[in-house]
Amino acid sequence: IGRCALKIESSAERCVAVLVDLIQTKVAYVVQEAIVVIKDIFRKYPNKYESVIGTLCENLESLEEPEAKAALIWIIGQYAERIDNSQELLEAFIEEFADLDVEVQLQLLTATVKLFLKKPANSQGTVKEVLQLATTKSTNPDLRDRGYIYWRLLSSDPEKARQVVLGEHATVQYDSQRLDNALLETLLKQVSSLASVYHKPPQSFLVDSGRQAVTLASSPGGDTKGWGGAPQVVSAGGTASAADSLDVLDLVGGGGGASHKPAVVDDLLDLLGDIGGGGGGGPPVTMQGG
Repeated sequence: IGRCALKIESSAERCVAVLVDLIQTKVAYVVQEAIVVIKDIFRKYPNKYESVIGTLCENLESLEEPEAKAALIWIIGQYAERIDNSQELLEAFIEEFADLDVEVQLQLLTATVKLFLKKPANSQGTVKEVLQLATTKSTNPDLRDRGYIYWRLLSSDPEKARQVVLGEHATVQYDSQRLDNALLETLLKQVSSLASVYHKPPQSFLVDSGRQAVTLASSPGGDTKGWGGAPQVVSAGGTASAADSLDVLDLVGGGGGASHKPAVVDDLLDLLGDIGGGGGGGPPVTMQGG
């Protein structure tokens, strides 16, 4: 339901209505998932579906999962000026600050600062308490650092703090992992390499830094293949041919090229023969190369 709302704007209103109906079932895990989804809908369509906030806040006590708590805290902080008891709702979380997960603590810290910037008259004590908890009672460096940054901003230039904390946020993109068709075609040819893990073409992370860097050999047709050829070795002095490079796949078996085994390889083979019984009957090892 949430994906439909994020992807198809015309269906968002109906999706929100269905999510509210699900929240009213009071089933804990349904309520929590729905709140997480509605937070993303609020980010996608700001200032559009605030009428459901009251229903969300009624279920504060039923939240157990950190992600759901963080989502509701974000909603309270983002719309603090429109929620009459926003300070009381945040204080309910502040009472158990030490027992909250770090992601919830981070969200609570930011939401409290938002509350102070939007309702400074009555929330000074609340924001001071949270800043002290974050900077003196926590061992998490991210939480401490964020607390110190907020404290310095609020004490030195509240207007700058307003610009930083209440600035515009990027809207949620449903299909954020969508790949360009040309890149997707390249990655499909590299499915057995790191390119398919990084979702980047090989040339973006295989960079010659002055020392040897391995690049994939290209086929005669110009297509780069993950396993289609022997790797080339690129160095500061130039590019060696594929025939001169070490073909790892042909390390064991009949390589067909001249054998140039260094002494250390012979010693290693002797050692392996001793471990295996000293028979010396293992398969021949041929190393191509130069």
